[in-house]
Amino acid sequence: MMMVLAAGTTATSPGTAREHVLPERNDDRATREQTWSTAGDWQQSPPVRAEADGTRVAALLSLHDSRSVSLQARGVATDAAGACAPGRDSGPWTAMDETFTGAELRVAVVDLEHEYGCAQIRIPTADAGVVGNLQWELVEPRYPDAGQASRDLAAASPTLHAVAPELETIGVITREEWGARATQCSAPEDDWYRMAIHHTAGPQTAGGSVEEQLRGTQAYGMDSGGYCDIPYQMLVGFDGTLYEGRALELQSGATGGGNNPGNLAVCFIGCYHEPEAECVGGVGHQPTDEMMARGQLLVQTLVRLFDISTADDNIRGHRDWPGNSTACPGARLHPRLGEFRADLSWFAAAEVERSWDAEVEVEVAVGASTELWIELENTGGLPWLPGETFLAPTEPRDTESPLYDPSWSSENRAATVDAAVQPGEVGRFAMGVSVASEGTFTQSFGLVHEGTTWFADAPWGGGPTDDAVTLTVRGVQGADGTSTGGDGSSSGNPDPTEPGGTGGGTTGAVSPDGSSSDDGGTWALPPQTGEDDGCGCRTSPDSGAWWGLGLFGLLLARRRRS
Repeated sequence: MMMVLAAGTTATSPGTAREHVLPERNDDRATREQTWSTAGDWQQSPPVRAEADGTRVAALLSLHDSRSVSLQARGVATDAAGACAPGRDSGPWTAMDETFTGAELRVAVVDLEHEYGCAQIRIPTADAGVVGNLQWELVEPRYPDAGQASRDLAAASPTLHAVAPELETIGVITREEWGARATQCSAPEDDWYRMAIHHTAGPQTAGGSVEEQLRGTQAYGMDSGGYCDIPYQMLVGFDGTLYEGRALELQSGATGGGNNPGNLAVCFIGCYHEPEAECVGGVGHQPTDEMMARGQLLVQTLVRLFDISTADDNIRGHRDWPGNSTACPGARLHPRLGEFRADLSWFAAAEVERSWDAEVEVEVAVGASTELWIELENTGGLPWLPGETFLAPTEPRDTESPLYDPSWSSENRAATVDAAVQPGEVGRFAMGVSVASEGTFTQSFGLVHEGTTWFADAPWGGGPTDDAVTLTVRGVQGADGTSTGGDGSSSGNPDPTEPGGTGGGTTGAVSPDGSSSDDGGTWALPPQTGEDDGCGCRTSPDSGAWWGLGLFGLLLARRRRS
């Protein structure tokens, strides 16, 4: 594709890829006031020289009104020196067809009668006030029919490209959901082994909508004839929204320089150049925390899904791949690429605090229920959800625990969170504990996100291990055969020196409120009544559902070495 160059812009080297989908030239309102002229009822641009001859003029404009705007364009002849020479050899002014209409964005194109080296564009003076950005260029289409073919298919049922279940799990919005046009690409891809990071170098939103900006970007790429579809496999919004771009079974079209095969393109919607003057309208952006966090989650999911090495020379910015003369993905984003390479599991946790001491036996009266809790920080990339993320007895997994309590969700699911726990937040797992007989019982607990993964299992889990949370309970018989006293002594055995009392044993036992006993030994927790513990998930032992773990069919091969 040949692009229009603004005055003073240096063309890219022969054989290198176009930098972005969107045109680099932007005749915004300030530029039009300074450089355009008035001819009758029209405002017109000066003739602009393209890198090479072209046959199509394409424009992407933003409007501050819902009306349509009448754009016209014409080819302009060049003289012997190659300079634009408007005169009798220039073409006629021809109306541009509006091929995409959004709430704010419009795409318009026109095919010229033959090749020209220069072009001009004009708009009615009456419409000039509602036109904001006006990006446009003279091109020689590589895919001249892609836009028309995709528009013709708009009324038909769209071709469905099933996104991988793992990408749905992390919240990737599919092509059908954001309203993508039907692809016109056909080159297949079945071996993703490297990755390129891009930015669109344009606005983050159109009319406040990330999705409209995405739809406009795809429409411009296809209607200008530059691309058979949006060239990126995945896109990330400034707000952390994730989008499916070109289907994963189709080769990328984004990186150029011979680097597209096997090179999965992840693009951030917006302009992250420094200085901002290099961005459309002179408006640049800082990477947001949401964009960076969700971008890392997306990259790390793709890394595990396709066994991609995270070496520095394997996941690169667009500008780092040879044969590309570009600043993409911008001076503000490029220094932070290491954050995307850093390992991030879907589900991982780190202990913050617990109500019992792992080195001390917890004394529980036979037949009574005692509540314990543990607080964990979410160090993974996905939220923990009530009824889906559980603290569960392990070693072995999915077996009934001797500490089962009627407050549990089932015999093998001890506790869940009472509200969503986002990455970086701390959640509490509170569980009742019961014993049916006297004796000492040791139980380990692990974390599981139901139907997805155990936290201890690669590739989607990042720990802790199944035995990281351990509880040892000594069942004792109270004087009445049911419970211990709320002060920590056996209700039927007030003498702490007797069996079942609070004297003797290990020093430094921790009570549920976090305090330590001065005299050491085991400590008894206040009994519970066996009623619902407040999590809303109490079931009886004979009616608890068996929560099977339906794991995805995951790729467990070792990562390809860089």
